[in-house]
Amino acid sequence: MKVELVQTPFLTVSEIGELASGLDSLHGRVLKTIERLQSDVDARKAAIAERWKSVDISMAERNRFAEQETSAAIGQIKDAAADEVDAFYKQAGALYNPLVAQRLYYESPVKVLAREALGDERRSAYLQQLSLAGPAELAHFGQFAVGTKNKALGAAVLSRLDALPMKERPFTPNEFATAMELDAYIKAREYLKIGELRFQGLIVAIRTWKQGRSNPINTLSLALRSQQLDMKVLDSLEDDDHGQDE
Repeated sequence: MKVELVQTPFLTVSEIGELASGLDSLHGRVLKTIERLQSDVDARKAAIAERWKSVDISMAERNRFAEQETSAAIGQIKDAAADEVDAFYKQAGALYNPLVAQRLYYESPVKVLAREALGDERRSAYLQQLSLAGPAELAHFGQFAVGTKNKALGAAVLSRLDALPMKERPFTPNEFATAMELDAYIKAREYLKIGELRFQGLIVAIRTWKQGRSNPINTLSLALRSQQLDMKVLDSLEDDDHGQDE
């Protein structure tokens, strides 16, 4: 199998968390900014409507002139805020692009487990001991690695598992790596979900403000997906990169 190598810098779990946290914070700032701008629009609308109420012309003319003035006022507010709003796009991209690129390294528990304990003497020793292990023995040591959370042993079992013919494997690499419940994989995956959803949310919010109308399907979809996020992972970002190759 031929694999194309790409120049994508590897980020640690905590670095991914910082990017996700940055997008979460930026998303909040975008919503507050748009809320402020919308308040300005609503205030101008109310003031224009109130002023035209007392003008002695037909209701149709009042509505037409008020609508024209309101449209011009909204345009002025949007023009004045254009640089501020557009700057959010650049800030979001600077956080989102390196974040989403990390899927390459964290897209499966197998990839994360394969990196565990690289250069560790324990992994090398385990690999040597397992070099002749058959399916039954490998199944036992795989269970032992899962039960003891021994990542160095888990990485060695994964290497031996990959060397066996598929029909002789006691379990698949993905089943085994998933059973290891790797903290690095679990947290990185959640950070990616948070960052991607917050990026989509701020893009939808900006687009809605610029277009002057919302898409209820997009809004509902984002709201439902937000409920599935584990935001607690952002509360205490720390170095979760044990065993990762930096």
